[in-house]
Order: sequence, then C-alpha cells, then structure tokens
Amino acid sequence: MLNRKQLIGLVCLAITVTLVWGLVSLAAEGSEPNVVTLQGFVSTYVDANGVIESVQLTTDEDITYEVVLDEKGIELGKEMDGKEVEVNGIVTEEDEQKWVKVQSFKALEE
Repeated sequence: MLNRKQLIGLVCLAITVTLVWGLVSLAAEGSEPNVVTLQGFVSTYVDANGVIESVQLTTDEDITYEVVLDEKGIELGKEMDGKEVEVNGIVTEEDEQKWVKVQSFKALEE
C-alpha cells in the first residue's frame, strides 16, 4: 500500500501531466501560421475566355510563388498584373512549389 508521501507525489505528478498536456493542446489549437511580407512582380495567366487560371509572384531573388486563387488572390491578379507589389500573406510549400495565400497587397512605387 502507498504511504502518504507516495500518494501526494502521485497526485502532484498527475496534476502536472494534466496541466502540461492541456497547455500543449491549447498552444497547438491557437497557433496560426506566420504572416510574411513579400515583394515581387505579379504575372496573371488567363484562359481564352479571360478567366484567371493562375497568378504568380516572382521576387527579386527569383523565387516564384503560386498565388492561392481565393477572393484576395484573384483581386491581386486582376488589379496588379505586370506590377511590382508588396504582399502580406501566409506561405506554404507543397510538392516543392511555394504558395502564398494573400491577406493584403499594395503596389510599390516605381
């Protein structure tokens, strides 16, 4: 049978494990991807009907990002094709291709 010190030790250990597990779970749920700022040249590609098929952002370091074609990505492609821009967004990489989900953008002074 456990003596009083051992029982108190086990209870403290159980509480500590529960608290740590809870904090790790909260941290994982609440973490959001980092927003980055990119500068580059926008290239918009459209089909024969004028529908945007893809938008790319190419930086001065010659890194090309495919733009996610959600509302902001399409807006970037329509308004900034052929322009130098600053984009704030979330970058991911899939199959060795970099993608940016645009949150905001602005044209840079020429």
